Amino acid sequence: MVSVYQVYQTLKSLVNKEQKGFITPQVFNNFAAMAQMNLYNEMFTDLIEAKKISRQNFDPGRDKSLKKQKEEDLSLYLKSVVLENQGFNVGLATDNSSVDFQKPSDLSKIVSVELGDGSSFLESRVNCELIYNPDDISRIVGSNLSSPTADFPVAFVVGDRIEVIPDSNQTVILTYYAKPTSINSQGEIDPNSPLYAFRTFNSESFFDFDNSRDFMLPPHYLGEVVMEMAKLIGVRLRESQVTAFAIKEEASE
Repeated sequence: MVSVYQVYQTLKSLVNKEQKGFITPQVFNNFAAMAQMNLYNEMFTDLIEAKKISRQNFDPGRDKSLKKQKEEDLSLYLKSVVLENQGFNVGLATDNSSVDFQKPSDLSKIVSVELGDGSSFLESRVNCELIYNPDDISRIVGSNLSSPTADFPVAFVVGDRIEVIPDSNQTVILTYYAKPTSINSQGEIDPNSPLYAFRTFNSESFFDFDNSRDFMLPPHYLGEVVMEMAKLIGVRLRESQVTAFAIKEEASE
């Protein structure tokens, strides 16, 4: 993963104002989560562009495929979980029984909602049609022709909840992209944001590896993290040259 130590040291060298203390660990940590989220969102935009290139037959293909590279990067955030019934009904299922679930706290984008027994990834599953519009779900549920069945269920996504109609007593499996968090010193996913931790000894600050948390981004995003952080910190410090340099370097890639 992208090291917070490398990013911090590179930023200090880029701005070249260490002695004035403009880029302190506190300032760095304030922007780390935002920079990571910006790059995470850009991955989805880049994937759309990569798909366009692929359809135009300009994609190099195989291991050099731009589409494949972006999908591999995003696979880091893919999760598949069995949802637990919350015992609460959103209230849109009239003649159909339904079952209600709360979205995971780290959910970013839903890939699919499926019905199965949760035994394995190889099991036969029934895919739920995702509905986000209340008018659509009311029309579907109230229709004699398109009313949801166990073979053709729907999942209504509203607020922080997911209502599956009808309730077939099957396990509900949610596959989604999770929000990026961080990687701790043991190499495990941590629910908190990236952190450059430090210790002070004799009025000098030293990097604290054990308590620091790296960015939850593939290693080859190091340069992009540095440039994104430079843009954000340059604005905060009112250093237009830093921001302009970061934008120029990003545009030249």
